[in-house]
Amino acid sequence: MKTKKVVIFFFASLLFVSGIQLFSCKRPAPPKAVITVVDENNVPVEGATVIVRADNGRVIYLKNGMVLQDTAKTDANGQVSYEFMYEAIYNVKVSVLKTSNAGVDRFGTGVLILKEDKTYEAKVKIRP
Repeated sequence: MKTKKVVIFFFASLLFVSGIQLFSCKRPAPPKAVITVVDENNVPVEGATVIVRADNGRVIYLKNGMVLQDTAKTDANGQVSYEFMYEAIYNVKVSVLKTSNAGVDRFGTGVLILKEDKTYEAKVKIRP
């Protein structure tokens, strides 16, 4: 009889601990990144071309499952944002090409350091 109580207590305890672990594990939020492109005067640049890529040519996966292959253009606030699937470190290359004979091409670089549950904000300054 005592053995039966011990076995029941053991399985009840095991079930209790398993239940706590099952419902207490919160899945971390995917890493996010906001890239802001500014000029020499810290004014946001609309329409800048932003390319995010890994050094070794690895494929970058966004949260929605798409592979990041295309470039993105900054909005009126000079920003472009991404939501990734995994923690990683990526290079950022930004370019604004001249639109007239009087303009100059401007470029900038940066780095994204992505961590789960965090939004990484990068500011990339473009220069001639």
